[in-house]
Amino acid sequence: MNNPNTITFPVYGMHCGSCATNLNKAFDRIEGIESQVNLATEKATLTFDENNNKRPLATMIMEVLSEKGYQTDHQTIKFEAEWSCSSCVESTLKAIKSHHLVIDATANFATKTLQINTFAGISTKQFITELIALSPYPLTHKVAITTQQQLQNKQKSEREKQRKENMSLVIALLLSLPFWAAMINMLFSDTPLLSPWVEFAFATPLQFIIGARFYKGAWNSLKGGSANMDVLVILGTSAAYFFSLFLLLSNTPSHLYFETSSLVIVLIRLGKYLEFRAKQASSKAINALSQLQVLDALVKKGKTFKRTLIEEVQVNDIVQVAVGDKVPVDGIVIEGNSYIDESLLTGESAAIQKQQDAQVFAGTLNGDGTLLIKTTAVNEQTKLHNIIQLVESAQMSKAPILQLVDKVSAIFVPIVLLIAAMTFTVWMFTTGDLEQALMHSVAVLVIACPCALGLATPTAMVVGTGLAAQKGILIKDINTLQLAHKLKHIAFDKTGTLTKGQVAIDDVTAFDSQFLPFLLAMQQSSKHPIAKAVIAYCNEMDITAEQISQPQNIHGKGLHGRFKEQDILVGNRKLLSHFDINVEQQLANHKINIAADQNVIYVCYADSLLGFFSIADELRPESHTAIGELKELDITTTLISGDKHSVVQAMSEELGINSFYAEQTPEQKLQQLSLLQKDGLVAMVGDGVNDAPALAQADVSIAMGGGSDVAKQTASMTLMHDDPQLIAMAMKISRATWTTIRQNLFWAFIFNALAIPAAALGYLSPSIAAIAMSASSLIVLSNSLLLKRTRLK
Repeated sequence: MNNPNTITFPVYGMHCGSCATNLNKAFDRIEGIESQVNLATEKATLTFDENNNKRPLATMIMEVLSEKGYQTDHQTIKFEAEWSCSSCVESTLKAIKSHHLVIDATANFATKTLQINTFAGISTKQFITELIALSPYPLTHKVAITTQQQLQNKQKSEREKQRKENMSLVIALLLSLPFWAAMINMLFSDTPLLSPWVEFAFATPLQFIIGARFYKGAWNSLKGGSANMDVLVILGTSAAYFFSLFLLLSNTPSHLYFETSSLVIVLIRLGKYLEFRAKQASSKAINALSQLQVLDALVKKGKTFKRTLIEEVQVNDIVQVAVGDKVPVDGIVIEGNSYIDESLLTGESAAIQKQQDAQVFAGTLNGDGTLLIKTTAVNEQTKLHNIIQLVESAQMSKAPILQLVDKVSAIFVPIVLLIAAMTFTVWMFTTGDLEQALMHSVAVLVIACPCALGLATPTAMVVGTGLAAQKGILIKDINTLQLAHKLKHIAFDKTGTLTKGQVAIDDVTAFDSQFLPFLLAMQQSSKHPIAKAVIAYCNEMDITAEQISQPQNIHGKGLHGRFKEQDILVGNRKLLSHFDINVEQQLANHKINIAADQNVIYVCYADSLLGFFSIADELRPESHTAIGELKELDITTTLISGDKHSVVQAMSEELGINSFYAEQTPEQKLQQLSLLQKDGLVAMVGDGVNDAPALAQADVSIAMGGGSDVAKQTASMTLMHDDPQLIAMAMKISRATWTTIRQNLFWAFIFNALAIPAAALGYLSPSIAAIAMSASSLIVLSNSLLLKRTRLK
């Protein structure tokens, strides 16, 4: 082989030697490949010659694995890119995807971030260098933020970049002041305010120092085989500048256009500055979360605690968290008692008591007690880091409408160049005036700046997902934001979603004053959830327990005890029947009828019924409002639960839910959701493992923040605190975002459709074209940023 390369990657799903042999043969059938598949280590090693393959090797490897039914681990590599328009993005993606080991690549112009998907374990320095060399635009490898120090370095870099941007803009505005004064003077006098050589002196640094970034961007674009907005800027301003310089040096008596080239540079530079500030604002949600990360932790080493860098903390380490410190990792409390402020993660204002076996999360603030915790997740596995990744992923993903905009932008520049060339040719042919033909073609180039089309739309998406994050709604991908505004139906699980997921005492009926004292006495020694609910209820009622003896649990039935040599029973009908108590007759004596399927607990003493109560999963206080707000948004609702028919029906009627399905298994939930989808897009809201299949089936899946990890991993949207009102909030944000995008696209397309012909026909001078172009970009950009001021209840 010539120029051989070797990669090794894991392969999962092989069961026997023949599996490895067959996969080995499949790889060897790829031209230019020699493979070795090891069943014991579950790894494949490929030696290949990249020059022998017309298609990227990664694509062929994935096709073989998919065909054989095997899987491998992937790795994501991120870069920061120096782009100036959306066509820069397209040319970069095209170049990067040509690398033989790149599985896929995605980019976001608004955040200037490139994300590459490849095989795990091959991101060597050589691989990174190859990717950077392939790109027509400068790339900087982006290391994941895992410590406070890294965040500080990033913020320092951003502040330095902002300082340079501010200084560059100030210099540009100062150098342009004489030209603004000259233009105002032209309105009142025919005598030029500036001499030709003074204009030249001010225009030159504007053209080649302030405008250097546009020359650099244009060169990179052309080198990459495309023509972006920078090409338009440089063609237009260079034509005006050098034509004026020619007239000046040849001493030709004619109007010079130094002010045109200069003001175009300054106005576009102003637009770039505003774009830069908008991008900074869009990343505030990520920065705010990143600031919660800590630099080190006190880790138990032998008999002492040593301060250890956070990257070196391992799962199952014992970590000490002092009073007032941030929790450095996710873990379980093994010793101590304290209150933890989790408001920055969950939105809950009240501190939460944490004691033994309680779970704590990185980034939360410890209150008044020292805690020892056993780590369960560190660094990139923590809940905090996952939240940061969710927000970044939402901003990285690209909705179909953005893909359309990028495609339009990619072909827009060549079309504009053709129109400019035709404008020059027609004006030159019809008038014979070189100066006039040049100025009209320059006006076309200036007015056609695609900033409004290429930037304002993704900025609206970034602002929308950022606004959702600030409200406690994490959106995993922008496709979810796109679908959410079209939803007409939402299905809910009951327990833990519309209810608190906790047992509560309901409908207490007492026939004797000893009912609650006996009930409390029997439940004090129990750790059952019902016991906790009883104790909480009795404490609120200021009940004092009786002194009972011989309490014992009768599995599946209830509790039995003794008081003054008489039996005390607390339990269901089976328990009372076991002690030969006819509960139906005693209820009839009190003229009460209770359905057999109701969750009722009875209390008896000396064979006499003292009273009863029902148990229920208490509704969240926000559930009524949440369903009402969805109705106001013209969204119908369905309750799908595994609970009893009578319970589900009662809750549906109480909340005003349109329809319900009770006693549903996970498979039945999935089937019901599929039926609902026949009538349109459906969202599913759940929190448990049993909701995961339905969440995966839904068009938009929403998990409660306090739900199971499986539910949150399956869902495309997570509510950081368990408030169902956030569902309506998410719908409102989605609708507001897509309204803004439609407005932006309308203005961008309408502006270019009207302005380009006007410039070609001679109705717009280059100076006026520059002002109009910048104004259009600022209008749609400002419209996107107005999303931040959206009034949401």
